[in-house]
Amino acid sequence: MKRLIILAFTLGFAVTGAAYAKDTGTTRVAVDLMATPYRDAKPAGKLPSNTKVDILERHGGWMRISAQGKSGWARLHQVRAGESPEAKNTGGGLTALKNVSQTGRSGSQGIVATTGIRGLSAEELKSAKPNPKAVESMEASRTNDTTSRDFARSVGLQEKDVPFLSKE
Repeated sequence: MKRLIILAFTLGFAVTGAAYAKDTGTTRVAVDLMATPYRDAKPAGKLPSNTKVDILERHGGWMRISAQGKSGWARLHQVRAGESPEAKNTGGGLTALKNVSQTGRSGSQGIVATTGIRGLSAEELKSAKPNPKAVESMEASRTNDTTSRDFARSVGLQEKDVPFLSKE
């Protein structure tokens, strides 16, 4: 019984230690750090690509990171969580256990960067199904070229030719 209690405490400390271990990552690109997790926030510094960072916090599509004496918020897709691709360690053992407990994923990264789907939960995305009636409803709202031009003229808009951009 005493051995069982010691084993339980040992495993408990190991899992707790893994859960509170500092996450690290690497910048995928040069990053403009922001003071708060918003696009229009004040700049807080810059980090070059492939910089090893400490991940301090996550908030929506943002991560608060720290490196080279600088700290600030970066977009989720700008930081590769976990070790850099050059590292040989695949993150087994307690790291994998930590990832499963935090994200429900067993991979060494544990994070998937997804943008552009604000307001949808993971469960809603998993259970999404096509809705032909909604598509039909949208098609019914479609207008034609003549109706669009007539409306534009009625509100004072004028047609203007715009040249194509060069392919440089």
